[in-house]
Order: sequence, then C-alpha cells, then structure tokens
Amino acid sequence: MRERLERLILLQIGAAAATRDRIDQAVSELVEQGRIEREEGRGVVEDVMRRARERSSGARGVVETSVQQGLRGAGVPNRDDYDDLVFRVEQLEHRLRVLETGGGAASAPGRSDAPGNGTPGGDPPAPGL
Repeated sequence: MRERLERLILLQIGAAAATRDRIDQAVSELVEQGRIEREEGRGVVEDVMRRARERSSGARGVVETSVQQGLRGAGVPNRDDYDDLVFRVEQLEHRLRVLETGGGAASAPGRSDAPGNGTPGGDPPAPGL
C-alpha cells in the first residue's frame, strides 16, 4: 500500500515537471512567432502551474482521505489511538513498579495477601494468585 502511494506521489512530481517543461516550450514557441510577449508568456506559465498545483493538492486530499478510510476499515489505529495506548501502557508500568517496590502495598485495594483477603475461612491464598 505504501509503495503504491509513494509511486503515485512520484508520478505527480514527474508529471508536474514534465508539464512545466512542455508549457515553457509552447510559450517560447509562441513568443518566437510573435503571438505573445515574453512577459505575457511568463504569466501564462505561472497561471497554468498554479492551477496544476491546485488540482494536485485536491487529488492529494482525495487520496489521503481514501487511505485513511481504508486503514480505519482495516482496523489500523491512527496516531491519536497509538498515543493513547502508549500513555495507558506507561501508566500501567508505573503502577506495576509502585506495587513491586512496595510503595503502595498496604493501601492497595484488592490485594490477595492483605488480611481478610484470603480464601474463605482464613486460609492463605492459593499459589500464583
């Protein structure tokens, strides 16, 4: 998928470069024939290139939207989803470190080795729990 996108972008860049060369060539011929003035020719080239950039930008937007929709449809998380998950993992790692160092052992709710949290009848918790 990424390779296709890169190829599409490279094709657009190549097409833009080729278009500019063709436009310059056509305008130069018109100037040589005396049909337009050199300054007017420069304006034509810039106007055509501006419109081409606008169209290219619009096409890029359509491609980007399509890619985003395809990724969402495939269940691939976006950058915000990824950042949220990284944050949650960091929070869990911090909590785990606190529990492992005993920094919150006495006040940690639901600990199985705290008094009264064993199995019914006061038996100690089963190994591995």
